[in-house]
Amino acid sequence: MRLTGILRDPTFSPAQHAENDRLILELTAEQLRRRGCRVDLMQEAEVGRRCIDSPAVFSMCQGPRANHELRKLERRGLMVINSPVAVQSCYRVNLLRILGQHWAVLAPMTMVDTDSAADLTSLFAPGEACWIKRGDVHATQQGDVVKVCSIEECGQVLAGLRFRGVAQAVIQRHIKGEVVKFYGVMGNSFFRFYSERDRKVAPVAFWSARSTVEKLVDRVGLLVYGGDAVLTEDGQVAIIDINDWPSFACFRADAADAIAERIHQQAASLLPERKVSGLVGISAYHSRR
Repeated sequence: MRLTGILRDPTFSPAQHAENDRLILELTAEQLRRRGCRVDLMQEAEVGRRCIDSPAVFSMCQGPRANHELRKLERRGLMVINSPVAVQSCYRVNLLRILGQHWAVLAPMTMVDTDSAADLTSLFAPGEACWIKRGDVHATQQGDVVKVCSIEECGQVLAGLRFRGVAQAVIQRHIKGEVVKFYGVMGNSFFRFYSERDRKVAPVAFWSARSTVEKLVDRVGLLVYGGDAVLTEDGQVAIIDINDWPSFACFRADAADAIAERIHQQAASLLPERKVSGLVGISAYHSRR
Protein backbone atom coordinates (compact mmCIF):
# COMPACT_ATOMS: atom_id res chain seq x y z
CA MET A 1 0.00 0.00 0.00
CA ARG A 2 1.53 3.28 -1.16
CA LEU A 3 0.66 6.54 0.59
CA THR A 4 1.81 10.15 0.43
CA GLY A 5 1.87 12.41 3.47
CA ILE A 6 1.82 16.19 3.04
CA LEU A 7 3.29 18.43 5.71
CA ARG A 8 1.58 21.70 6.62
CA ASP A 9 3.28 24.87 5.42
CA PRO A 10 4.78 26.77 8.38
CA THR A 11 2.78 29.82 7.27
CA PHE A 12 -0.28 28.11 8.71
CA SER A 13 1.53 26.83 11.83
CA PRO A 14 2.54 29.91 13.83
CA ALA A 15 5.11 29.77 16.65
CA GLN A 16 5.51 26.36 18.32
CA HIS A 17 2.76 24.81 16.18
CA ALA A 18 5.13 24.39 13.23
CA GLU A 19 7.25 21.83 15.07
CA ASN A 20 4.26 20.09 16.65
CA ASP A 21 2.43 19.83 13.31
CA ARG A 22 5.51 18.35 11.65
CA LEU A 23 5.96 15.80 14.43
CA ILE A 24 2.40 14.47 14.37
CA LEU A 25 2.48 13.95 10.61
CA GLU A 26 5.89 12.28 10.69
CA LEU A 27 4.87 10.00 13.57
CA THR A 28 1.67 9.09 11.71
CA ALA A 29 3.80 8.19 8.69
CA GLU A 30 6.01 6.01 10.89
CA GLN A 31 2.98 4.22 12.31
CA LEU A 32 1.74 3.56 8.78
CA ARG A 33 5.13 2.12 7.80
CA ARG A 34 4.87 -0.22 10.77
CA ARG A 35 1.60 -1.40 9.27
CA GLY A 36 3.39 -2.32 6.06
CA CYS A 37 2.74 0.84 4.03
CA ARG A 38 5.25 2.60 1.82
CA VAL A 39 5.01 6.27 2.74
CA ASP A 40 6.58 9.27 1.04
CA LEU A 41 6.42 12.77 2.53
CA MET A 42 6.28 16.08 0.71
CA GLN A 43 5.83 19.75 1.54
CA GLU A 44 2.60 21.70 1.08
CA ALA A 45 4.41 24.03 -1.32
CA GLU A 46 5.16 21.05 -3.60
CA VAL A 47 1.50 20.17 -4.15
CA GLY A 48 0.68 20.71 -7.83
CA ARG A 49 4.36 20.97 -8.67
CA ARG A 50 5.45 17.45 -7.81
CA CYS A 51 3.81 14.27 -9.04
CA ILE A 52 1.78 12.25 -6.54
CA ASP A 53 1.83 8.64 -7.73
CA SER A 54 0.15 6.98 -4.75
CA PRO A 55 -3.60 6.21 -4.73
CA ALA A 56 -4.12 7.87 -1.34
CA VAL A 57 -2.85 10.94 0.48
CA PHE A 58 -2.99 12.03 4.11
CA SER A 59 -2.64 15.78 4.27
CA MET A 60 -2.27 18.59 6.78
CA CYS A 61 -2.49 21.27 4.06
CA GLN A 62 -4.44 24.36 5.06
CA GLY A 63 -3.55 26.85 2.35
CA PRO A 64 -6.09 27.55 -0.42
CA ARG A 65 -3.62 26.95 -3.28
CA ALA A 66 -2.56 23.47 -2.17
CA ASN A 67 -6.11 22.45 -1.32
CA HIS A 68 -7.30 23.65 -4.72
CA GLU A 69 -4.72 21.40 -6.36
CA LEU A 70 -5.65 18.46 -4.13
CA ARG A 71 -9.31 18.98 -4.93
CA LYS A 72 -8.54 18.59 -8.64
CA LEU A 73 -6.71 15.33 -7.92
CA GLU A 74 -9.54 14.17 -5.67
CA ARG A 75 -12.00 14.62 -8.51
CA ARG A 76 -9.81 12.28 -10.58
CA GLY A 77 -10.04 9.59 -7.93
CA LEU A 78 -7.26 10.31 -5.47
CA MET A 79 -8.26 9.61 -1.86
CA VAL A 80 -7.33 12.58 0.34
CA ILE A 81 -7.54 12.52 4.15
CA ASN A 82 -8.63 15.08 5.27
CA SER A 83 -10.48 15.95 2.10
CA PRO A 84 -9.61 19.44 0.81
CA VAL A 85 -13.35 20.20 0.75
CA ALA A 86 -13.56 19.45 4.47
CA VAL A 87 -10.40 21.44 5.24
CA GLN A 88 -11.70 24.54 3.51
CA SER A 89 -15.08 24.04 5.16
CA CYS A 90 -13.26 24.81 8.43
CA TYR A 91 -12.47 28.33 7.25
CA ARG A 92 -14.74 30.34 9.52
CA VAL A 93 -16.81 32.01 6.82
CA ASN A 94 -17.45 28.60 5.24
CA LEU A 95 -18.16 26.98 8.60
CA LEU A 96 -20.84 29.57 9.25
CA ARG A 97 -22.45 28.90 5.87
CA ILE A 98 -22.36 25.12 6.30
CA LEU A 99 -23.52 24.84 9.89
CA GLY A 100 -25.75 27.89 10.02
CA GLN A 101 -27.21 29.57 13.06
CA HIS A 102 -29.77 26.75 13.53
CA TRP A 103 -27.01 24.67 15.12
CA ALA A 104 -27.68 25.72 18.69
CA VAL A 105 -24.35 24.37 19.96
CA LEU A 106 -22.33 26.68 17.73
CA ALA A 107 -21.36 29.89 19.51
CA PRO A 108 -23.31 32.75 17.87
CA MET A 109 -21.26 34.50 15.19
CA THR A 110 -21.77 36.91 12.33
CA MET A 111 -19.76 37.30 9.13
CA VAL A 112 -18.72 40.81 8.10
CA ASP A 113 -16.64 42.35 5.33
CA THR A 114 -13.62 44.08 6.81
CA ASP A 115 -14.23 47.11 4.57
CA SER A 116 -17.90 47.30 5.51
CA ALA A 117 -19.33 50.42 7.11
CA ALA A 118 -22.24 48.40 8.52
CA ASP A 119 -23.69 49.33 11.89
CA LEU A 120 -22.07 47.07 14.51
CA THR A 121 -24.08 48.23 17.49
CA SER A 122 -26.43 45.23 17.32
CA LEU A 123 -23.49 42.90 17.90
CA PHE A 124 -22.61 44.37 21.28
CA ALA A 125 -24.60 44.18 24.47
CA PRO A 126 -23.63 46.51 27.34
CA GLY A 127 -20.82 45.00 29.37
CA GLU A 128 -20.27 42.06 27.00
CA ALA A 129 -17.30 41.23 24.80
CA CYS A 130 -16.87 39.70 21.34
CA TRP A 131 -14.12 37.95 19.44
CA ILE A 132 -12.99 39.16 16.03
CA LYS A 133 -11.50 36.34 13.94
CA ARG A 134 -10.15 36.37 10.42
CA GLY A 135 -12.62 34.60 8.21
CA ASP A 136 -10.46 32.58 5.87
CA VAL A 137 -7.67 30.40 7.25
CA HIS A 138 -7.05 29.79 10.93
CA ALA A 139 -4.83 32.11 12.96
CA THR A 140 -1.44 32.62 11.34
CA GLN A 141 -0.15 35.57 13.37
CA GLN A 142 -0.98 38.00 16.15
CA GLY A 143 -4.12 39.96 15.38
CA ASP A 144 -5.98 37.13 13.64
CA VAL A 145 -8.07 36.40 16.74
CA VAL A 146 -8.74 39.32 19.07
CA LYS A 147 -11.11 39.87 21.98
CA VAL A 148 -12.81 43.28 21.89
CA CYS A 149 -15.04 45.05 24.38
CA SER A 150 -16.37 47.98 22.36
CA ILE A 151 -17.49 49.04 18.90
CA GLU A 152 -14.41 51.26 18.66
CA GLU A 153 -12.07 48.33 19.30
CA CYS A 154 -13.99 46.24 16.81
CA GLY A 155 -13.52 48.88 14.12
CA GLN A 156 -9.80 49.07 14.81
CA VAL A 157 -9.32 45.30 14.55
CA LEU A 158 -11.33 45.10 11.33
CA ALA A 159 -9.25 47.94 9.88
CA GLY A 160 -6.08 46.05 10.79
CA LEU A 161 -7.32 42.92 9.03
CA ARG A 162 -8.36 44.97 6.00
CA PHE A 163 -4.90 46.57 5.85
CA ARG A 164 -3.36 43.08 5.74
CA GLY A 165 -5.63 42.04 2.87
CA VAL A 166 -8.08 39.91 4.87
CA ALA A 167 -11.44 40.50 3.19
CA GLN A 168 -13.82 38.88 5.67
CA ALA A 169 -14.00 38.34 9.41
CA VAL A 170 -16.27 36.64 11.88
CA ILE A 171 -17.58 38.38 14.99
CA GLN A 172 -18.34 35.80 17.67
CA ARG A 173 -20.05 36.53 20.96
CA HIS A 174 -17.92 35.86 24.02
CA ILE A 175 -19.41 33.07 26.12
CA LYS A 176 -18.49 32.83 29.79
CA GLY A 177 -17.28 29.46 31.01
CA GLU A 178 -14.41 27.02 30.87
CA VAL A 179 -12.65 26.76 27.50
CA VAL A 180 -12.11 23.14 26.51
CA LYS A 181 -9.81 21.98 23.72
CA PHE A 182 -10.87 18.71 22.09
CA TYR A 183 -9.26 16.25 19.67
CA GLY A 184 -10.58 13.16 17.91
CA VAL A 185 -10.60 10.72 15.01
CA MET A 186 -13.93 9.90 13.38
CA GLY A 187 -14.83 6.21 13.41
CA ASN A 188 -12.24 5.53 16.10
CA SER A 189 -12.32 5.38 19.89
CA PHE A 190 -9.76 8.18 20.15
CA PHE A 191 -11.25 11.30 21.78
CA ARG A 192 -9.32 13.55 24.15
CA PHE A 193 -9.97 16.93 25.74
CA TYR A 194 -8.63 19.20 28.44
CA SER A 195 -9.20 22.59 30.03
CA GLU A 196 -7.34 25.45 28.39
CA ARG A 197 -6.34 26.75 31.82
CA ASP A 198 -4.77 23.42 32.87
CA ARG A 199 -3.91 20.59 30.48
CA LYS A 200 -4.03 18.12 33.36
CA VAL A 201 -7.73 18.82 33.90
CA ALA A 202 -10.32 17.02 31.74
CA PRO A 203 -13.76 18.36 32.77
CA VAL A 204 -15.97 15.35 33.41
CA ALA A 205 -19.03 17.21 32.14
CA PHE A 206 -17.51 17.37 28.65
CA TRP A 207 -17.49 13.59 28.11
CA SER A 208 -21.11 13.63 26.99
CA ALA A 209 -20.33 16.29 24.37
CA ARG A 210 -18.58 13.90 21.98
CA SER A 211 -21.73 12.96 20.07
CA THR A 212 -22.63 16.63 19.67
CA VAL A 213 -19.11 17.51 18.52
CA GLU A 214 -19.00 14.69 16.00
CA LYS A 215 -22.36 15.59 14.49
CA LEU A 216 -20.80 18.92 13.51
CA VAL A 217 -17.53 17.31 12.44
CA ASP A 218 -19.41 14.81 10.28
CA ARG A 219 -21.35 17.61 8.62
CA VAL A 220 -18.08 19.38 7.83
CA GLY A 221 -16.61 16.10 6.52
CA LEU A 222 -13.42 15.76 8.57
CA LEU A 223 -11.82 12.46 9.57
CA VAL A 224 -9.08 13.87 11.81
CA TYR A 225 -10.28 16.84 13.82
CA GLY A 226 -9.92 19.14 16.78
CA GLY A 227 -11.48 22.29 18.10
CA ASP A 228 -12.43 24.56 20.96
CA ALA A 229 -15.58 24.74 23.03
CA VAL A 230 -16.90 26.51 26.10
CA LEU A 231 -18.44 24.58 28.96
CA THR A 232 -20.78 26.98 30.72
CA GLU A 233 -21.53 27.01 34.44
CA ASP A 234 -24.89 25.32 33.83
CA GLY A 235 -23.25 22.48 31.86
CA GLN A 236 -24.09 23.65 28.33
CA VAL A 237 -21.57 23.27 25.51
CA ALA A 238 -20.89 25.94 22.88
CA ILE A 239 -18.53 25.10 20.02
CA ILE A 240 -16.16 27.97 19.19
CA ASP A 241 -14.02 26.47 16.42
CA ILE A 242 -13.61 23.22 14.49
CA ASN A 243 -10.11 22.53 13.17
CA ASP A 244 -8.75 20.12 10.61
CA TRP A 245 -5.94 17.89 11.88
CA PRO A 246 -4.46 19.73 14.89
CA SER A 247 -1.05 18.84 16.36
CA PHE A 248 -2.30 16.53 19.17
CA ALA A 249 0.84 17.66 21.02
CA CYS A 250 -0.27 16.54 24.48
CA PHE A 251 -0.91 12.95 23.38
CA ARG A 252 1.02 12.67 20.12
CA ALA A 253 1.92 8.97 20.30
CA ASP A 254 -1.62 7.76 20.99
CA ALA A 255 -3.06 10.13 18.40
CA ALA A 256 -0.61 9.07 15.68
CA ASP A 257 -1.47 5.43 16.29
CA ALA A 258 -5.23 6.13 16.08
CA ILE A 259 -4.88 8.33 12.99
CA ALA A 260 -2.65 5.81 11.21
CA GLU A 261 -5.09 2.99 11.96
CA ARG A 262 -7.99 5.00 10.50
CA ILE A 263 -6.00 6.02 7.40
CA HIS A 264 -4.93 2.41 6.92
CA GLN A 265 -8.55 1.27 7.07
CA GLN A 266 -9.66 3.90 4.58
CA ALA A 267 -6.82 3.23 2.15
CA ALA A 268 -7.40 -0.53 2.34
CA SER A 269 -10.82 0.03 0.79
CA LEU A 270 -9.01 0.93 -2.45
CA LEU A 271 -7.54 -2.58 -2.69
CA PRO A 272 -10.14 -5.02 -4.10
CA GLU A 273 -8.53 -8.06 -2.52
CA ARG A 274 -8.43 -6.39 0.89
CA LYS A 275 -11.75 -4.59 1.07
CA VAL A 276 -12.88 -3.73 4.55
CA SER A 277 -16.61 -4.15 5.11
CA GLY A 278 -18.49 -0.92 5.67
CA LEU A 279 -15.60 1.41 4.81
CA VAL A 280 -15.64 3.83 1.91
CA GLY A 281 -13.13 6.28 0.53
CA ILE A 282 -13.26 9.89 1.60
CA SER A 283 -13.82 10.95 -2.02
CA ALA A 284 -16.87 8.69 -2.27
CA TYR A 285 -18.12 10.09 1.03
CA HIS A 286 -18.06 13.62 -0.33
CA SER A 287 -19.57 12.65 -3.66
CA ARG A 288 -22.71 11.54 -1.82
CA ARG A 289 -23.06 14.71 0.23
